[in-house]
Amino acid sequence: MLGVLVNALAIVVCSFIGMALEKVLSERVEKVLMQALGVSVLIVGIIDAINPVQGTTGILVLIISMSIGSLIGSILNIERGFVFVGEKFEEGFNKLFYKNGVKEENKGKFSEGFVQATMVYCIGAMVIYGSIQAGLGDNKTLYIKAVLDGTLALILAVKYGFGVTCAAIPVFIVQGAIALGSSFFGDFLLDELLFKQELSAIGGVFVMMIGINLLEIKKISIANMMPALLGACYYLFV
Repeated sequence: MLGVLVNALAIVVCSFIGMALEKVLSERVEKVLMQALGVSVLIVGIIDAINPVQGTTGILVLIISMSIGSLIGSILNIERGFVFVGEKFEEGFNKLFYKNGVKEENKGKFSEGFVQATMVYCIGAMVIYGSIQAGLGDNKTLYIKAVLDGTLALILAVKYGFGVTCAAIPVFIVQGAIALGSSFFGDFLLDELLFKQELSAIGGVFVMMIGINLLEIKKISIANMMPALLGACYYLFV
């Protein structure tokens, strides 16, 4: 569990550094930072999505997982749930710190940052198998993720502010739950190579979409596709 705590703290600390930098960085510099982040995330996603998938079966599982998962997520409207939580956080934050009301240009900024950051931090193969490893006593993967997430938090907080900091809460809950559950099934999952490869491939597609969102090429409802990650479980039963 130590890795889970370090990961969440890295997001909090680095996001505060990012908010401090917001006051000294120009809009032009902020835009370039976001573009650099978006391209980097996109490339990482492409590598993760293509590298592990080998043969027709892996590609079919990927396509079917994305299709069915997106259908289920859209029906459930998972993204709306994330936005709702972000809006509630924003309401409480504004009441606490903005007694005279929020500037028009800042409205919705908090919840947008919360949703964007949560998607970045909570989606991907590293989240799942890193948390499983942490639950089994090996925190190395989550330490690496803490460095990556901290760097992303610093850059995202420049644009979105405190909403990025609050994304540490779902990170701690999701990764903590997986780490705790790994005492029952962790060894089994980590031994399943095809499961890990497919999970990495599906997670890579999500990371690619996060990169597209950060670059503002097109708004993709990533949260509504989250059930697709369950598609990797196919290899646990064949």
